[in-house]
Amino acid sequence: MKLNKITALLLTASCLMAGAASAVTLTVSNSSNVIVSQDTDWSDFLNFQKFNPALGTLTSVKFDLYSNLAGGVLLTNYNDDPADVPVTLDVSIFLDRPDSSNLVLISATLFNTVVTVPGGGGTGGTSNGFLAHNSATYSGPADLALFSGPGSINTLITAQANSTVFGDGIDVQFATTADGYGTVTYAYTPAVPEPETYGMLLLGMGLIGMLAKRQQARAKQA
Repeated sequence: MKLNKITALLLTASCLMAGAASAVTLTVSNSSNVIVSQDTDWSDFLNFQKFNPALGTLTSVKFDLYSNLAGGVLLTNYNDDPADVPVTLDVSIFLDRPDSSNLVLISATLFNTVVTVPGGGGTGGTSNGFLAHNSATYSGPADLALFSGPGSINTLITAQANSTVFGDGIDVQFATTADGYGTVTYAYTPAVPEPETYGMLLLGMGLIGMLAKRQQARAKQA
């Protein structure tokens, strides 16, 4: 082995040591199970894989919560005259820790409008739907400990709808559906090898260098 190759190997080892000394932050993400769309109000559980401490030191936990929301209202006006009926429909999706404290909250308005409904038993209505999303990041020691270790963690998810309507002689039928799923992203500092590992690496590189020099010396004598 030539000396320039030995030098290159030693430089590589030095770079590895320098890189570990100033380790960057990496991330790993995984998705939860999916709660299928169903009529509100409902509660269920999303399961997230915990962070593996063997990867390094956990620095923050980010939760992204998603829900496909859909809702509508059907109005029947039993008055003789047409009526302008104000209607609203709001949906809240809560994601909670096992101790019931909140992790992420989605608060969305499906509609807030006025529907004109003909009189004499006439009907009218409105509807809307979209994908709602919100996220939250935590870095407190208690949170980092809660989401680290083997297995998974169960987080309670709850979907609640709140509707309002104004008008006498108006029959109202609201319908609201929501699903739920999420992702968790762990930011961490990669584990740094023990000093003994670098010592063994440099010792090995030194031995390789000595052997190479001996081989070169023998080659010149031959």
